[in-house]
Amino acid sequence: MDIRKENQYNQPMGKYKTLSSAAGIGSIITTKWGGFIMPLSIDNWKFIEVVTNKIKEILPQSIDTKKIQEVCGVELIEDPRFVEFLNVKKGFVQLRCFASIPHIQLNSFNQIQRKGNPLYERIKDRFGTELGEDMFYIPAINFPQWFISANSEIRELGEWRKEWQTRRCNDGKMVYFVPPRDSNKKTSRKIKAEIHDDVEYGLLKPVPLILICPNGHISDIPWYKYYCAALKHEKMDDENGFELFGYDCEDCSCGGKHNIKWLNSRNQAESWGTLKCSKCGLSVSLAGIMNIKPYCRGERPWINKDNTYERCQTNFQKTKMQVAMVTSNSIYYASSFSSLFIPKEFIPKKAGQLNDEARTALNKVTDKYNAKVISKPELTKEKFWTKQYGDCDDFIEDAKLDWNLYNLTEFDYEVIKNTFLGLSQEEEDKDPVATYRLTEFEVFVDDKGPNRISDGLEFNEIDIPNSLKPYFKSIKQVNTLSLTTTQLGFGRVNMPTSKLGDNGMIIPPGDEMKPIFDGTPADIYVMPANKTFGEGLFFAFDMDVIEQWTKQFNLEKYYECQLDTNSMGDFLYEEISLYGRAKFYLLHTFSHVLMKELEFSCGYPTASLNERLYYSDKMCGVLIYTADGAEGSMGGLVWQGQPRLISNIIESAMKRAVNCSSDPLCWENEDGLNKASCFGCTMVSETSCEHQNLGLDRRVLVDDDFGFFKKLTDVQ
Repeated sequence: MDIRKENQYNQPMGKYKTLSSAAGIGSIITTKWGGFIMPLSIDNWKFIEVVTNKIKEILPQSIDTKKIQEVCGVELIEDPRFVEFLNVKKGFVQLRCFASIPHIQLNSFNQIQRKGNPLYERIKDRFGTELGEDMFYIPAINFPQWFISANSEIRELGEWRKEWQTRRCNDGKMVYFVPPRDSNKKTSRKIKAEIHDDVEYGLLKPVPLILICPNGHISDIPWYKYYCAALKHEKMDDENGFELFGYDCEDCSCGGKHNIKWLNSRNQAESWGTLKCSKCGLSVSLAGIMNIKPYCRGERPWINKDNTYERCQTNFQKTKMQVAMVTSNSIYYASSFSSLFIPKEFIPKKAGQLNDEARTALNKVTDKYNAKVISKPELTKEKFWTKQYGDCDDFIEDAKLDWNLYNLTEFDYEVIKNTFLGLSQEEEDKDPVATYRLTEFEVFVDDKGPNRISDGLEFNEIDIPNSLKPYFKSIKQVNTLSLTTTQLGFGRVNMPTSKLGDNGMIIPPGDEMKPIFDGTPADIYVMPANKTFGEGLFFAFDMDVIEQWTKQFNLEKYYECQLDTNSMGDFLYEEISLYGRAKFYLLHTFSHVLMKELEFSCGYPTASLNERLYYSDKMCGVLIYTADGAEGSMGGLVWQGQPRLISNIIESAMKRAVNCSSDPLCWENEDGLNKASCFGCTMVSETSCEHQNLGLDRRVLVDDDFGFFKKLTDVQ
């Protein structure tokens, strides 16, 4: 690595990880040089800024994504159903499209290879302009900001920068300071440059501990304040909390500030070591530091502005933070949302659905509102509609005059109004996610024909083998599918989860989830997203058979359980109780054992397979799929959907589910949300499961008394 290159600091990361795993905005990523960085919010992404500005230029006109893509050099993702969902259900009232995260290669010097990017070449050839490097990367900052030198001194990054310049290391040029380098650690290597001090310096070591907040905030431990408070024997682990960030420090007895060193313990297992002042010689042990409870100051370093703080309270009290290791899983939980692309022509028509003319009218109304709300941010949709359209007749007349729409009816008016205002028209809207997926389920089970072919989605019906007809209404080979995935926010300490309200409405995560942008959803015109293509197998269960089976064995009573105080488990149990606990256990466990069985036949490991559950009072099905970004998509999964193969695969999966290497303990487990389940039989990779491996029980499949597929285990 040539340290003369300023951008050697680039950290390669797969684009598919950016919005769907532990490598998203506000997370902490381990770099290859041993440090840590934090990706910044989308307000700092150049390609998001460019697309947003272009959209603002052409509003309130209809958005031509192809034109914007050509002009901006950014690949845009078409998924109007997903955009509408975020408009209506998530408050993204000005969202127009998704921008794909650019894929870029780094050379041997860790520099961005933009000239090999097809978008770069296309813009250069068509418009004669070059795209800057900032169009191809996601900006990040150093975090934590405290570093330890070779002589054990601990300081903030800004202080180390000043020392680098003061001591004239590499002639004080900051280009050679990156990544953060230790002015106390000269090496035997030389910099190939015409400077006086041509020595290459070693790297600073980042501090391994930080503070996290259940409301999504994160902070460095103020080590100097901690040292001073510990010297005074302050009770920083008090259950009521401690004002660490505002602590009033005293100067060293030798004059000036303490010069703190981090001295490691000989037995690291006993404690983190000791903080010692090299001037006065006073020291404090780091034993017990994991138990301190400082008040949160609402810090959001990923925003990258002068003032990144906000008020942080929990139940009207100051929120207490907790110490965590930089590499801890509790630091970051991404909250992503994926949409299966459904071509417009595939979506079945139903009562209350907008026709083409009504859809056009809705888009026009939305564009007009978005144009006004820019200058009047306090303008609500309700106030806009009341002022703009007095009644149905006024609206229809305006539509004729303004937009040349002549066939709108009073019924269309009500549907347009309710959709624009986000008013529920059906009881199923109590669960927006289930409602959204119901459209996908209906497309798969629609009886308009056995084969459906379109760009982005292609599937065909198979003849269900006789052995499987008692259980399934439909099995589809999904030859081509595409999913659009974006991140809505993230949490820390505890995974952000929805809650079930007293009225039966699903309440999404609140203040504990931090958005990936600064401001509100109403300010966003474009969101980053990843689009993946793949293949899959779809299974639709016979819901009448399931209902009879559930009543026959009184399974709703059987699947009652007592849960510990676990927010994820509590919500999941409440949610599955809405539509039938036994049905969920059946659907979810079937999905897992089938994924584990397909691993032996389709060529994909289970970590490369994913499930998409269709579960409500109106649907019961599962899509098992794989997409590029994992192991690729080469038809191996679809091939297993042939009638002669799929029956053998399901029968084999059920026979395999009868036994587990952890039996009898696994089979007899009755605790919590899982029953007969472990990693030896039903659990899969966390990335493959939609419900964190909860709600599993292989007895629901193969129990001798009530197993849904028990007859398949007897097949010779």
